[in-house]
Amino acid sequence: MGSLWPNTIGSGDQTLLWALQHTGAISLLILLFFMRIGTTILSYSSGAPGGIFAPMLALGTLLEIWYGHYVNVYFPGLDLQPGLFAIAGMGALFSATVRAPLTGIALSIELTNNYSLILPLILTVATATVTAELLGGKPIYSILLQRTLKPKNRS
Repeated sequence: MGSLWPNTIGSGDQTLLWALQHTGAISLLILLFFMRIGTTILSYSSGAPGGIFAPMLALGTLLEIWYGHYVNVYFPGLDLQPGLFAIAGMGALFSATVRAPLTGIALSIELTNNYSLILPLILTVATATVTAELLGGKPIYSILLQRTLKPKNRS
């Protein structure tokens, strides 16, 4: 898959640059989002070295760029840039997955050097974290730690 469509693998740096400059069909963004979910799951579950941190940021960013395009389609008077949604989505997905809202806010601001989006970022991250808590899931790193510490049955 990496040789056919390199944007579906890797940390996501090049994918995000492509997505921010993408002017073609918006449906390609959501297709890329789902393909990246699949490759991230396959990569992580294979046990190969690598992480989920950077792919998680890329997934949040891709989904929100897609969403931002549709906000502009249905609410053209707002004149919002999809990149603004990308920053909020990056922080929101990270915060909901890790349950570290302050870290998600600080990380998004540091990575983008955009301090003008602090209030929307706080609202998005808080909503994502509360929603994740209400849905009853556990933080990803807590689950991974439990799996690591769990004794293996040796027969």
